Amino acid sequence: MAARREWFRGFFDATYIETDGPALTPRRTRAEIDFVVRALGLHPGARVLDVPCGFGRHAAELARRGYAAVGVDLSPVMLADARRRYREGNQLRFIQKDMRRLVYRAEFDAVVCLFTSFGYFTERENVGTLRRMARALKPGGRLLLDHRNPAFDRALPTYSWRRPRPGLYVLWALDMDPRTNVQEATWLIVRPAARRAAPRVVRKAFRLRLWTLPQWRRHLRGAGLRLVRAYGDFRGRRFRRTSPRLLLLAERPQRGARRPAPR
Repeated sequence: MAARREWFRGFFDATYIETDGPALTPRRTRAEIDFVVRALGLHPGARVLDVPCGFGRHAAELARRGYAAVGVDLSPVMLADARRRYREGNQLRFIQKDMRRLVYRAEFDAVVCLFTSFGYFTERENVGTLRRMARALKPGGRLLLDHRNPAFDRALPTYSWRRPRPGLYVLWALDMDPRTNVQEATWLIVRPAARRAAPRVVRKAFRLRLWTLPQWRRHLRGAGLRLVRAYGDFRGRRFRRTSPRLLLLAERPQRGARRPAPR
């Protein structure tokens, strides 16, 4: 189980950047940050924690707009790419750290966790990570977390494929437990070789735990956060059972504010 649980240590490497990077265009990043800024209601100069930050596209765009962004990620490959793409300074910093070990306390106006970057661990560790994110927020600070909708993903085909760029193919095999909403997927990354030579194939696998909206509501409450709204996409449309994504906006109450009663 330990090996399966730690799949993410080797998953986010140069091959991942090659397969997923082409779709993550500057235009897409700007549109996503437009929504992030609007949903969070960020004030000028707000301090934002992006965890995990990957190769830094969201943190860098926040910094470009004048916010103080700190990007945290475990992968040295992703962070090296972030530092190659973007210049660190007073407005932008990248830190290598396991998101399960965040030590911030009331330091940020907002925390963002984007691009299905949650649910990598055991249930206990996922809950603990959410609580550490909440603890990083100042009173009145907000968390925006972008994840998958388990009801939508249960209807996805078992096998699919995509072509990130000419000459590169990703074959996808997905297995989802309908009882636990745990996804296990295998990627076969294929690069066609020269004539009469075997194609080069790289195998990658990941494991992801999805929560339903009621489960998110309960875990957010347990972390001391109040769910403000659930969105179905980066356009800000209301979350529905048929939405492919589940974006959660939550708030840490101001000191002395009355916490919502359990439901």
